[in-house]
Amino acid sequence: MRICFIAPSSYGKSTAAEIIHKHFNSQNIKIAKPLYDLQAYFYYFIEKEIGNTQDGELLQFLGNKIRKENPTFLLDSFYQQVLNSNNAIITNDDCRPPDYLFLKEMGFIFIKVKGFKRKRGDYVDANEKNKLEWQCELPCDYELDNTSTLKDYEKNIINLLKEIMENEKMLYNTDGKLFL
Repeated sequence: MRICFIAPSSYGKSTAAEIIHKHFNSQNIKIAKPLYDLQAYFYYFIEKEIGNTQDGELLQFLGNKIRKENPTFLLDSFYQQVLNSNNAIITNDDCRPPDYLFLKEMGFIFIKVKGFKRKRGDYVDANEKNKLEWQCELPCDYELDNTSTLKDYEKNIINLLKEIMENEKMLYNTDGKLFL
């Protein structure tokens, strides 16, 4: 099963992927992994520690530049990671509008996280006016409520996964291993 979470930054997409991983044999594969690697090297190179935070400004710049110089690089890299994964569930939490059709063709199920922005503590926030940031309504297959507590969110995720598995005619055991 391939699942992509869609929502603005700080709505709980990565948290949803972590919750799925807690309960099922899953892996979260990020389209932007090369950007995170470049961010880590950048801050290592200038000898500055930013911990586990994101520099949204830098990631946007790198993403735009890479897409300009080699438009398919990020998706080609992502595709190879997905093909090499042997997990029952693959999640993605960083799809941008230009990536949507590619992921749809790969068989991803799209889940829109409904809720509100939570404070994440990024080193530098992304510019939400950037054309690659969340500014459009992408068609989604399911909606996920994240307007309450983390415990409720976890229940909502598990219930939605069970619904998806039923709708997609998937059988699963308690280990989260899927049987088609």
